[in-house]
Amino acid sequence: MGSALLTQKIQTGDITVMSNVTSITVVGTKVSRLADLPEGHQHRPSTVHVDFEVKQPTQTASVLEATETLGMILTVEDAVELGEYLLAMGLGDKSSDEVASVMARINQHIQDFS
Repeated sequence: MGSALLTQKIQTGDITVMSNVTSITVVGTKVSRLADLPEGHQHRPSTVHVDFEVKQPTQTASVLEATETLGMILTVEDAVELGEYLLAMGLGDKSSDEVASVMARINQHIQDFS
């Protein structure tokens, strides 16, 4: 089975990642899609990977002791669902022109990564 990797470097603003013990601030650095190419009858679902860099890593003993990078892996379906909610919430107070501009960029990204 072969696979295809599509990668896009990103630079997000500060994102707070929380657990029941602590929280840290990260920035998104890369989004990748790993897609399996069908060969024969075996097929694994595609996944979306998001990489983060930890800002000001903590040196105190904790669950995330000395963590410098984090990653997140989602199924494609979960990435779409999460993306829909993030877009809807992020675009909630934008003008119709701003929404149209974002949708045009999304369509371009889809073409670029297809």
